[in-house]
Amino acid sequence: HAAPALADADAGEAASPAAMFKSILSKVGFGELPSSFGFAVGEKVDLPFQWHWDLHTGQKKSDGSAVSVFVCGKKDLDSQQVAAAKNAVQMAKTLRHTRIVRAHDSIEVESGFYLVTEPVTPLLSGQLGDHDEREPAVWGLYEALEGLAFLHQTGLTHGLFGPSAILVTPRGDYKLGVFDLCRRDADASSLLMQRRRCGVGLMGWPEAPAYLQEAGMPSIGIDLWGTALLAAYIFGSAKAGRPGADFRPDMARAVQDLPPELRKRFPDLVKPGPLKGRSPIAELMQDPYFQRNASVSVMSFLGSLHIKSPEEREGFFEGLPKLLEGTPHALQTRQVLPELLEAQRFPGQEAAQVLPAILKIGIRLKDEEFREKVAPLVAQLFSSPDRAIRFRLLTSLGEMIDLLDDRMINDKIFPECVNGFTDSSGPIREATVKSLIHFVPRLQAKTVEGRVVKLLVKLMQDPEASIRTNAVICSGRISSSLPPAVANQTLASVLGAGFKDPFAPCRKAALQTLLATCAVFSTDELATRMMPGVCQRLVDPDAGVADTAFSVLASLRDHVLQQIEERRTTAVGAESSAAATGGGSGEAQAVGGWGSWAFSTVGSVVGSKIRGSMGPAKSSSDNSIQSAPASSPAAPSNSAAAIANGAGGPARSGSAGAMKLGGAPA
Repeated sequence: HAAPALADADAGEAASPAAMFKSILSKVGFGELPSSFGFAVGEKVDLPFQWHWDLHTGQKKSDGSAVSVFVCGKKDLDSQQVAAAKNAVQMAKTLRHTRIVRAHDSIEVESGFYLVTEPVTPLLSGQLGDHDEREPAVWGLYEALEGLAFLHQTGLTHGLFGPSAILVTPRGDYKLGVFDLCRRDADASSLLMQRRRCGVGLMGWPEAPAYLQEAGMPSIGIDLWGTALLAAYIFGSAKAGRPGADFRPDMARAVQDLPPELRKRFPDLVKPGPLKGRSPIAELMQDPYFQRNASVSVMSFLGSLHIKSPEEREGFFEGLPKLLEGTPHALQTRQVLPELLEAQRFPGQEAAQVLPAILKIGIRLKDEEFREKVAPLVAQLFSSPDRAIRFRLLTSLGEMIDLLDDRMINDKIFPECVNGFTDSSGPIREATVKSLIHFVPRLQAKTVEGRVVKLLVKLMQDPEASIRTNAVICSGRISSSLPPAVANQTLASVLGAGFKDPFAPCRKAALQTLLATCAVFSTDELATRMMPGVCQRLVDPDAGVADTAFSVLASLRDHVLQQIEERRTTAVGAESSAAATGGGSGEAQAVGGWGSWAFSTVGSVVGSKIRGSMGPAKSSSDNSIQSAPASSPAAPSNSAAAIANGAGGPARSGSAGAMKLGGAPA
């Protein structure tokens, strides 16, 4: 029955979705905004505290860029609160400073106030994105102090300074906002009274103490107390790992959570005395704790980069990678990296100087972020004619190669790197050779076989000894990524040249590389092609090379021997299988593991004669020879006699005869 009732109530108006949406907008006040207002108000943001301002997302109509819209309705406010809201709008539009939230526009309508700012999130919302909860936001605290110091220098008192007055941008900058009580020549008692009515309502949070309105207290004393509250929140919530409005600082115990360097200043902030011309916030910013903090040092320098001398910039960027080790990860990725990407566009050598820090941060990004923010720059800089830039990229390749996609490597980066093999600068050629270790596993097969292999072989003629040495080592390192035939051919050429290189470390590297890659070669190739080269190095004039040659030769001998034994075992196994199926003679089965190759070497008659000599002394040798033709009719009897004479007549034991046979071929 709801539908007929609704129809009766709105008999004269069509119940369309557009009309319903317009009705909703009028109830919240958005319907009063003129069409000329350049911003669209979006969804309301849930905040974990009570406030007479509502925060909404928004967009700029002209380009769709994101904004924040603060909405304050007049309906439930008294005259003081309305006046405070109007003051907040005016101050936000008037104040201009990098640490003050930037206001785009504002409008007052019958229902309330609209203030449009850059996109921000209240610090106490706890929804700060990629934030290191256990890392105190020292740079954020410093930014807030800079904003407050600016107000004090202009004779203004904020009145609501503290965690609730801090708004955080998407990239993590702390901006000062909430200017409802901001004014000149503020009276402490009136500020304390209005603070409870116009400030953020936080259940269980400390209230500004009444002693701040006593005689002798500075007019900015309420801001100083708010500074102590902000410091207690930043360090205390980080220690507890629980950011947001749910963390309630205990001002009586907060000093324990502060760094030792700041503890002595905390009581003066909680209960300030006469200033006598001092600027407590400016003095706090100059405290050694802040001046020596890595985050503050890095961000402060980057913020004033445009006024620094080339020498100052060069010195800063040289030490920046080490400084970054003391900064939070979120600060590096959200704030430092954008500044560095902008700095590398400076003329001169800036790109080469900034690149190490960019790569140090970039490798810690998520894969998608790296491909979006850093990879295009890397591909662009590889084509730079600046050798310093290319050298930085080549030496850092191992850390970022996994973050680059195969297409970019094959189509954009490696074609530019190929020029490094023929560069007139030795360090560039050497770095290019070393980069192959990282490139080859990601390159297409046709590129490796058609270009890389030829380049490696050609590098063995390079005039720089260190480059030839690295070419030898590189050929061994990449061999597992090459097709077997290509690896065999490449190593044979490179190692052959390495054995004869005039540079001793190159010869030594060739020996060690051969040992590490001996599995690439067959047993015959090792014995007839590679080991002779090792033997030549046994008499190398360099003692270190000669010692390495002896060690490598011994290891290769063991390797070849093992391969030979496995080959023999395989052959014996094959003959045993044949004998089991009726293909072998009983005598062949009786001679043991070495019988097959012994008979193939000296003939079955010799074996028969030896077996006769190993029998009883009375047994006639002629009888043993008589049976030989059955096994090997082609073996002449005088050969058997010669072998018997060579053995020194009838053997006294079977083992003696076997040992003589082992020595006969020699």
